[in-house]
Amino acid sequence: MSEVTTPVGHKIALDCMGGDLGPAEAVAGAALAIREGIVGPEDMLILVGHEDNLRLLAMDNRILNHKRLQFRHAPGVVNPDDAAMTVIKSKRDSSMVIALEMLKAGEVDAVVSTGNTKALVAAGTIKVRAMEGAERPALAAIMPRREGHFVLLDVGANPEAKPEHLLHNAVLGSIYAQSALGIANPRIGLLSVGSEEGKGGARINRTHTLLKAMGDKINYVGPVEGFDVFGDSCDVVVTDGFTGNVILKTLEGLVYMVRDMIGSKVKRNPVYLAGGIAMFPLLRELKGKLKPERYGGAPLLGLGGLVMKAHGSSNRQGIASAIRLGYEALGHGTGHRMQAGLAEANAVILANPEVV
Repeated sequence: MSEVTTPVGHKIALDCMGGDLGPAEAVAGAALAIREGIVGPEDMLILVGHEDNLRLLAMDNRILNHKRLQFRHAPGVVNPDDAAMTVIKSKRDSSMVIALEMLKAGEVDAVVSTGNTKALVAAGTIKVRAMEGAERPALAAIMPRREGHFVLLDVGANPEAKPEHLLHNAVLGSIYAQSALGIANPRIGLLSVGSEEGKGGARINRTHTLLKAMGDKINYVGPVEGFDVFGDSCDVVVTDGFTGNVILKTLEGLVYMVRDMIGSKVKRNPVYLAGGIAMFPLLRELKGKLKPERYGGAPLLGLGGLVMKAHGSSNRQGIASAIRLGYEALGHGTGHRMQAGLAEANAVILANPEVV
């Protein structure tokens, strides 16, 4: 007789106050997540922010009394231009900090926030703490490519990464790609100015040496160039937070530019309009693949708890997507595997000291 297992639910705290579109869009995203079944029967979604306001918005979205929804009052708000240390020291009543405190205390399993990235990284590192063996967290974004998607990290948490940090990113990104994209043995590429060994400077060369020394513990395919990123040469692209953030925002800007250019041409020219109607199914498919909100959350990998950073301008679809990614990551139990992977990476670093 087979053993009957009880479904294990997860609790996610949604910081509703930090996004560019305000709490109304955050609550609408929560409502979308509930209606689309992203929040499972055993799960709980906790809205963190000014409770009276959130309850009114929940009423507008017809989820106020939903059994999978709770509220936590937080009167303070983290502004986009707030300095990280100001948030940690002076805004302890903010929705961001209270949500992170809930994660630290074990009241929730993950936090989703659209708030100030620098503040979230700093407060997350101090409140939740880094995994043993990790020095700094990395933001991992899921990006579109010619066929399917790939993981790009770091996209903004650590602008000046050392080789050791990049090695950690490779290990963490590989495990995240397994859980988020279902790729059994993700191919890892190190972003450089050329695919040949020796290019990219001392930092890239040192990182390349460490990645090769990992052997069969990861599937490292070598350095990759910019025009390889959106092809099919690798499943995880490793870079520093400065470069990764530039790539992420450049892609988003390009998508919106192409969309606006096509719309403008179609409206002005009947010939383009006829062609657009004929190609509408293809254009709709491409729009769905390329729209930034499809994978609206980037986890802060390397922390002792799951913190999911959604874009500050995320709409309700992007917020619901970030919530979905949070539940999926929790369901795959990536934390233990990441801890083991970091230990292996640090053993390789010790066994391969830098030659000065």
